Amino acid sequence: MIPSENLLATRERAAEWIARLHADNCTDNDRAEFVQWMRGDSCRADAVELLTDYWEFGGGVQTKDILHTVAAADARPNQRRRRILLALASVGTVALLPANRSAKASRILQTPVGRTLRISLPDYGSCLLDSGSRITLSEDGSRARLDQGQVLLSPGDRKTFHLSARNITVYLPEQASTNIRSDNACTDITAVRGHILLSKGTASSTDVWIRTGQRLRILKNGRMSVDYPNMESLLSWQTGRLIFRNTPLLDAISQIQRYTPQKITIASPALENLKLSGVYFVSQGEMFLRMLPRLLPVRLEQNGNLYTFRAL
Repeated sequence: MIPSENLLATRERAAEWIARLHADNCTDNDRAEFVQWMRGDSCRADAVELLTDYWEFGGGVQTKDILHTVAAADARPNQRRRRILLALASVGTVALLPANRSAKASRILQTPVGRTLRISLPDYGSCLLDSGSRITLSEDGSRARLDQGQVLLSPGDRKTFHLSARNITVYLPEQASTNIRSDNACTDITAVRGHILLSKGTASSTDVWIRTGQRLRILKNGRMSVDYPNMESLLSWQTGRLIFRNTPLLDAISQIQRYTPQKITIASPALENLKLSGVYFVSQGEMFLRMLPRLLPVRLEQNGNLYTFRAL
């Protein structure tokens, strides 16, 4: 279930409280006000517990003493806290994740299946995060790390933006734009507008420039290649579509998988390179999968939430 706006607001407020409680200048009045806020709604305690787990996993100072003051008579087992944490990971949130007390806060932005998220980056333009994707933003919004999925970055006209993906740092100068997709098979970095600098390591000899229309592909084994993708197809996800033009079935399934909770597998390696052409509409869900046997020499088997393509 996707959290309501009220629940998301509660979680964001809980994240702010956790950061405040761990600040060096936190006062007794702050703590008293926090306790009153917690008592105002039962769901606030769950949100604080949840984000406290995040804080503790990141090495921050624990808040168990404060939580004990608020709800000593309603202790919750760790197993329940882990279940809540896993549920949050599946639907997405914005949370503060300090590495320690002296570290600056960062934001994790994550989208649930079938949803996109547009984020404004003050002084640095904006980014559009695709379904099933996650990035980590620095406190000042000038840097980010793509952990999974796909993002379209459109920096503003005043400052350079930096994003890292699979050991590559992407430097986006003013008014440049890039589309970056990362999955288990490869990472694609495409210059949508302007010239973009890609750097691996500290030696300038490893730097690569790509210009408008070029895409750098970084395979899992480290091999790299540059090509010129069809930009309409590449950017179609912004409008809730995936356009395939002679796309290998394995690549098409990898893209579709990000938009559906069902697990999709290809039983035979011989099917992976079958070329597929068509349009997948996110809103139509599994209809496209059921249509594939009409387009390719494959048969589709369904077992609960598992869809398997097999050779005829």
